[in-house]
Amino acid sequence: MKRLYIDHRPDAIYTALTENGKLTELFIDTVTDNTKSSGSWVGRIIVGRLKTILPGQFAFIDIGGKKNAFINLHKGHGLKAGQPVLVQVEKDAVGTKGMCVGLEISLKGRLIVLYAQRKEQAQGVGISRKITNEKEARRLRKIVWKLLPAGYGAIVRTNAEGQPKPAIAEEIEHLHKTLVDIITRAEYILPPATLYPVLQESIISQDLLSDLLSEDIEEIQISTNTAETFAEIKNAIHELLPILTARTHKTDAPCLSAITSQIKAALQKEVRLSCGGYITIEQTEACVVIDVNTGSNVGNTDYRTTILETNLDAAVVIAAQIRLRNLSGIIIIDFIDMPKEADKTALLTTLEAEIKKDRIKTEIAGFIGLGMVQLTRRKSRPPISHFLTSKCPHCGGQLEELQNRTEVFC
Repeated sequence: MKRLYIDHRPDAIYTALTENGKLTELFIDTVTDNTKSSGSWVGRIIVGRLKTILPGQFAFIDIGGKKNAFINLHKGHGLKAGQPVLVQVEKDAVGTKGMCVGLEISLKGRLIVLYAQRKEQAQGVGISRKITNEKEARRLRKIVWKLLPAGYGAIVRTNAEGQPKPAIAEEIEHLHKTLVDIITRAEYILPPATLYPVLQESIISQDLLSDLLSEDIEEIQISTNTAETFAEIKNAIHELLPILTARTHKTDAPCLSAITSQIKAALQKEVRLSCGGYITIEQTEACVVIDVNTGSNVGNTDYRTTILETNLDAAVVIAAQIRLRNLSGIIIIDFIDMPKEADKTALLTTLEAEIKKDRIKTEIAGFIGLGMVQLTRRKSRPPISHFLTSKCPHCGGQLEELQNRTEVFC
């Protein structure tokens, strides 16, 4: 059973997804004026001004943020310093790095991602890798090809599986109309200026909701003190998936109190495994390192079976922790070394199956030596530790600030 919790508090908006009572995803957006979200910029479409072009097709663009955004330009881009340029935010600023933007402009619906093609691109229709039924994939591709406007490409999202043609057509028409309006306004507006979303400081991100909402969500709880806030969030949900409107309820009490302990656990360095082993998670500027240990799992059979059991258990937990903590970039997992190739294959198979549950693109490079496996996960938002912890000014260690924020939940 899936439940979605949206807790609108003075300091931030907390959006949490649970499956059978277990916290699987958590998103935190800070607020301004105790009302509107000013957190993630991912998905914003902005007319910026190109400030500097560096050798290697690398440039900085003023998009109206605290720091200039950066962009990796494709060869033959034909852009010049000082000119306006339409971009879309791909990654939020992290640490000393500014936001990452791209020239490809797209809008995300629940079923379809529609994008405006650049001149050098061929028109195409991509299918979510999570749609594994080939017959269904062909059906969806055929439908979208016929509906696709000239000059646009599309990616069919997992939620489109089993959906009828009218629902897909309605969403493509809406996305196309919005994109045309954005591109038209970009021609005459003075940069830097945000063109999408129109309400730049909405209570909750439509982009985030389009990722999280699905028909199998049994209940949505919205914690807020005002009827106006509840109405705005409920309307946003209705626009994306009307069937969930009747399952959306307002509560005056903070709705995350039931999962506060799980949020605290997601900040801990050590995570226990059901088999008796444990993993440790270290986040650094360069990468994330996860170490697997047998702990108290001494086993009742042979050593090989004990190690395999611990590694398989760890693979399931690691995939869930990566998703929950929003870990990204290069991730190194130091599994307990296994000499048998059959055991390594079983481990990678389990890890791949669990990683597929993550909607963020993640690539498994495989074993890179001894028992170590390397992953790369696309960066978008900062990890939740960015919002809920800080570094000790004396030793540089991590300090939990959840105590103050827990009062928000309870």
